[in-house]
Amino acid sequence: MRIKHRYILNNGEKDILAFLDKMKIKYDKNEIITVFEIYEDDRDYMAIKAFMTSKGNESIGREAVYTIEEINEAQWLAVRSSWVSLYPHPREDMKYRFTTYDATDYCEGSRPKYYCNKGSIQKEDFAFEKKPNWGPRNFLMINWVADELFISEKAVDILKASNLKGFKIMDVMTKSRNIMDGVKQLFVESYLDKGLCPETIRETLVCPKCGFEKYIPVAGPFSYRKEAFEAVDKDIVKTEEKFGGVMCFSYIIVTQRFRELLANSKLDRGLVYEPVKLV
Repeated sequence: MRIKHRYILNNGEKDILAFLDKMKIKYDKNEIITVFEIYEDDRDYMAIKAFMTSKGNESIGREAVYTIEEINEAQWLAVRSSWVSLYPHPREDMKYRFTTYDATDYCEGSRPKYYCNKGSIQKEDFAFEKKPNWGPRNFLMINWVADELFISEKAVDILKASNLKGFKIMDVMTKSRNIMDGVKQLFVESYLDKGLCPETIRETLVCPKCGFEKYIPVAGPFSYRKEAFEAVDKDIVKTEEKFGGVMCFSYIIVTQRFRELLANSKLDRGLVYEPVKLV
């Protein structure tokens, strides 16, 4: 496992760009911003970190990157799609929260950091404004919703033909509430019992309005009590615990068998896995 940091700066920060050039750090630059990433075990990491801190620019993200051996050895893995596109409809004022979800007990919190989504239970099919442009990909996550996966027709056919358990295939609707072709929701049916270990938690956020808790995790493997998984007979589940800063979401966790099916079927492009450590 390696820990990777990501930095973003404005293109007008010429002194930082000159420093990166001097240090031979590769970066991506568009018309407005420059982005670069560096690992904590890189030779120049401490010098880069100190310089960026002196310029008031801190890493915006700390991510664990795993070897294929670490991924292969894990019994359970958290999974997400690196391809995030489209928005749930109705998008205006995030009204989908009250059409797609039963918001009877919904709590928005008193300010963005504590946006907690308490009580949000899906009651209707998601709706999109347009179809995904799949290209070579088969799994999608949408903006504002970090705990649902949407899949291509190819993925639907392969998953339906498998003996994997724990999900159902749900329609995705157009704005006019007709069934949208070419995309379905992979609906996860079950939640784990609570079992998150304290060493996984970097920060606990408590909603000042309702007391709901969510967590910001450390970078590294999720540690869970193995008892939480002992009675699980599904291949895909969600965490009962919620995570996120401004967002609020469960992690989706799959078996190694689930991952292997996707890999062997060449469905895994853009999927990111993180081992779950059972203790």
